[in-house]
Amino acid sequence: MKQAIRSSATSSAASAAADPADPSLTARIRDRYGDLSRMERQLADVILACPGELSGYSATELAGRAGVSKMTVSRLVRRLGYAGFEEARLAARHGGDWGSPLFLLPPGGPPSAEGGMPPAAALPPLEAHFQRSAEALAATARQTDPALLAQAARALADARRIWVCGARNSAFLAGYARWQFIQVRGEVHQLAAVGETMAETLADLGPGDLLVLVGIRRRPPAIVRLLHAVRERGIPTLLIADSHSALEGPAPPLTFRCETRSLAALDTHVAAMAVIHALAAELIPLTGEAGRARIRAIEDLHDQLGEL
Repeated sequence: MKQAIRSSATSSAASAAADPADPSLTARIRDRYGDLSRMERQLADVILACPGELSGYSATELAGRAGVSKMTVSRLVRRLGYAGFEEARLAARHGGDWGSPLFLLPPGGPPSAEGGMPPAAALPPLEAHFQRSAEALAATARQTDPALLAQAARALADARRIWVCGARNSAFLAGYARWQFIQVRGEVHQLAAVGETMAETLADLGPGDLLVLVGIRRRPPAIVRLLHAVRERGIPTLLIADSHSALEGPAPPLTFRCETRSLAALDTHVAAMAVIHALAAELIPLTGEAGRARIRAIEDLHDQLGEL
């Protein structure tokens, strides 16, 4: 029974730490900083300087690093609203998994390799950067099902209209997807255009449409709500996400996970672009003569308008 209770408590802690809506570790510290004792503030300052490090320390190690007692560590994490040190460590780990640069920023030097990939950090910096990009591409290729890619390309070809959407870094990836697809087929639109709300466009979407949603980690709440809304309305969705953060609800059948972790505190998006390019490459032959005619028409207009 004690084991069951302990497992339940651990599960609850992990669930709380994995909720993006839950106040972050750093937000909790800043909110309560004025109420902390001198020693608690000394410990809080160490955590705020590099919060991602917390996930790799024991309570004893953290206390030694901050020059405080282990009891001070216990008091601080409880004051921050955590059940114990392990729950605080889970919150710090989630900050990194969720893609926060603050939690990914190391005290010095690049982060260690994750996910079983070769230690690119051992190489000279520039070579290590490109090596990690190559590793991200290889990892994404291994987890991409060719049959699913073909199915997604068919959905892109058959859809009455395609709508692309993304926010933050995902916005430029969604734009790249539109530029690729619109070369060989028409009716590829942005959701939503400048000055429009999502609802004004979403009201017109139906089962014959296809939403291409790029949702790399640190998805804003609006993107999460959009994913829920299209699921409820039965709108076919192609989702391009990262491999590391939990999705909010069931994933659409056409979901592609991309490796985005890098040696820096910022994600790399080369794999996401490669998936989009692969989808476009699969789409081209499916559009047949209509696609070729569209390419010819576009090139003729480029010449006529002197655009390129």
